[in-house]
Amino acid sequence: MTPSVFAFSSLFVAVLVFLPMPAAGEPSGPVQVFILAGQSNMEGQGVVSMDHPEHYNGGKGNLVWSLAHSQSRQRMQHLRDAEGNWVEREDVSISFKARGKVRKGSLTVGYTGYGESSHIGPELQFGHLMGEHFDEPVLLIKTAWGGKSLQKDFRPPSSGGETGPFYRQMIEEVRTALAGLGNSRFELRGFVWMQGWNDMVSEEATAEYADNLVNLAKDLRKEFKAPQLPIV
Repeated sequence: MTPSVFAFSSLFVAVLVFLPMPAAGEPSGPVQVFILAGQSNMEGQGVVSMDHPEHYNGGKGNLVWSLAHSQSRQRMQHLRDAEGNWVEREDVSISFKARGKVRKGSLTVGYTGYGESSHIGPELQFGHLMGEHFDEPVLLIKTAWGGKSLQKDFRPPSSGGETGPFYRQMIEEVRTALAGLGNSRFELRGFVWMQGWNDMVSEEATAEYADNLVNLAKDLRKEFKAPQLPIV
């Protein structure tokens, strides 16, 4: 993984302009919930430590290498503790269903479609940013599948035609994760969308992408009764 993977997390900082800062000393309040959705890059393609000379460039550019050699390595040191273990943030939790199984726990490396701790996705740095921003606990609900288009697979209801099966599944997984909060109060604070490749390979899909994306935003805000939901 190249250091630039971490650079795109700065794009997500844009969502902060929509979020009021909590007052100093304010007690912990509702869980701050973010939905992270999309296709394979949202699933998580960043390599942690694999270093095969042919398939992984001898490790150059992966997370471990970047922590030691990248020009931006000082911005990543919070990812490991003094003993070199990957930090697990107790104030930021994540829920991600992959390969038919829901994984839940404290934010750390490994919440990808590959399982275990071999890869990372945008949730890692985004979660750290949100954890630093909020006094309240944060929940990231990640829902992603590789090789899916917005035109067909994630097609929102407002675009007409058949609603995409992965739009419906995304909604179902988000609602299941929210139900897991039980009686805890929560606030839906943002939706992060990382998708687009599969709509580039079709002229028809590319031509209607902007409209479909607007409809996706509109339908999500309606679905979750959050008319001002920030979307990145």
